[in-house]
Amino acid sequence: MATSYGTYGNFLLLKQRAQDGLGSLWRAGEMERGGFKRIVWLRRFDSIGLDRAALESEAAAVGEINQLFKATNVVRGPVFGTEDEIPYLAWDYVPAQPLDQLLARVEKEQFPVAIDNALLITEKIAAGLSAALAVEVGGEPLIHGFLVPNMVMVGNDGEAQVAGFGLGRGLLANLDRTAVYEMAAPYLAPEVVNTLHASRRSDVYSLGAILYQLLSGTPLPADPQARAAVLAEPRLHLDEGPIPDDIAAILRKALAPRPEDRYSSAADFKRDLEKLLYGGAYSPTTFNLALFMDRMFRQDIEEEDRELQREKTIDVTPYYKPPKSAGAELAAAATAPSSRVGLYVAVGGVAVLLAVIAFLLFGRPAPQKVDEEAQRRMLAELVSSQVAEVLKQKEQELEQWRKETEALRNQLAEQAKTAGGGAKKLTAEEERRQEELRQEVARREAEVRQREAELQRLREESAKAAVTGVRPTVAPVVPSPELPTPTPRPVVTATPTPAAVATEPARVVPTEAPPPALPATSAVGQVREGEYVPFPQVDTPPQELVTQKPQLPRAAMMAKTGQGMVILQATVNERGTVDEVKVLRGFPTQGLGIDEACVAAVKQYRYKPATKGGVKVKTDVTVTIRVDLTRSR
Repeated sequence: MATSYGTYGNFLLLKQRAQDGLGSLWRAGEMERGGFKRIVWLRRFDSIGLDRAALESEAAAVGEINQLFKATNVVRGPVFGTEDEIPYLAWDYVPAQPLDQLLARVEKEQFPVAIDNALLITEKIAAGLSAALAVEVGGEPLIHGFLVPNMVMVGNDGEAQVAGFGLGRGLLANLDRTAVYEMAAPYLAPEVVNTLHASRRSDVYSLGAILYQLLSGTPLPADPQARAAVLAEPRLHLDEGPIPDDIAAILRKALAPRPEDRYSSAADFKRDLEKLLYGGAYSPTTFNLALFMDRMFRQDIEEEDRELQREKTIDVTPYYKPPKSAGAELAAAATAPSSRVGLYVAVGGVAVLLAVIAFLLFGRPAPQKVDEEAQRRMLAELVSSQVAEVLKQKEQELEQWRKETEALRNQLAEQAKTAGGGAKKLTAEEERRQEELRQEVARREAEVRQREAELQRLREESAKAAVTGVRPTVAPVVPSPELPTPTPRPVVTATPTPAAVATEPARVVPTEAPPPALPATSAVGQVREGEYVPFPQVDTPPQELVTQKPQLPRAAMMAKTGQGMVILQATVNERGTVDEVKVLRGFPTQGLGIDEACVAAVKQYRYKPATKGGVKVKTDVTVTIRVDLTRSR
């Protein structure tokens, strides 16, 4: 039975993705004659009781901002308008999850966001806010004003984008609505709740509130005294221990009750965050964040891919309503029904292809060799199309980065020209903005070089991928050359227990090391039992069955020299036993035999083996063991 879709102005509503205090969020198609102009995220401000006039009053400002402001961590192609007396904001669709839904999924599954991933998501949001400060609207730097998780999209590829620039005042005007207040209050600075006036420092507060929830798993309490209490000793999700002191210091400064005690802007917040991210203590990568998103939303992502492919074939003719001035054109089109022949041919071709695949796989009793050869050919064709899609997407992203970087270069040159080579004395604020712009240009230039290298690598792999049926791997994004290069380490997700013993085996998480290529001896699409398969490519990861607490040497038990974590990489074979253990990060105090004790313990672990295509395989996992010598005796 054919699916019936609703319409909203010139949008075809494909699937509702969220409902919150502001209204509904949809995946929708923006229609034009003959098909979709683009697929969009469509936020309708249709919550009952909203002051829609307050939102509509911001239309001119939003339009101006959309013309001036484009940045990597900001949604692309935003359009604000009103249909059927309901305001909306639409922007280019990218496969992503609203941050509020990600936080809800984390809480539901009791699967904490790793510290590295929490820092990286926050840094990407801060990058979008920092870029906005280089744009002036009404003589003032652009701020967001209503930064809540519902306005942030975390991409399935590990990127993040912020929506809603220019709508801050209109949204704050609705803060007296109960649904809006309950949704937004945990993320808004105290002065914003009291005065409905936002600033650069209030955006910093919202950033801190989001980082706090990513780490702790819960939003900030509404009561000011309760907020102060949790910030005095902030703890990780599921009581995995205290939030590290270096991160807690940033949180306390960002979430200071008085604006003057906070970071002066998102750019200042971002600089301190980057010192942590790329200073060696942490090693976040977009690649690992993408793995985390896949772990949390794999079934949703696969279903969404299937839905998008189906939606691209929708005939919009029954839904599309052209402008009245185009009536004559519509009449002419109505006399030419053959214009839809191409669509019917395409749909018929897909049906025939599906029938052929079903027949090859299940229908005929032909020799096994013929079936395998047919499957290999089909796999190669499918992979070729996937490779082409990846290359196209990366080329478009690179071109967008080049355009944005060039625009910033021009803006920097214009500022230098205005300053007259130093003839005009700049104010401290102007000098700060100019320095921020110079840093942003340098960062983007480095990013462009990195993306060019990545695209070249993908092109080189594409030929091999078309033959072998193995998709090219997307390399993890590393920090720009201008920033200190971090020492790689795996994502740390520990699960402490209240036992008196000072060591706690942590849950297993993917290793961060880039996946090695599959052995050349493997048949296309097939894996032999016991063959090594990189963790990101397994179908089911190893599952812990038996763990062992390290037996610490007496010297370590008596030392009482502090606490720390030992991070190890274990190779789990097809039998579920551990073949090899490597220390990726040792205990801070060396010479006590703690690393060796942890290695010996992990060798005693037993797992349910990983599988690939239903076959038991060998792969690597990362194990983190927390050691607290202050509690030992």
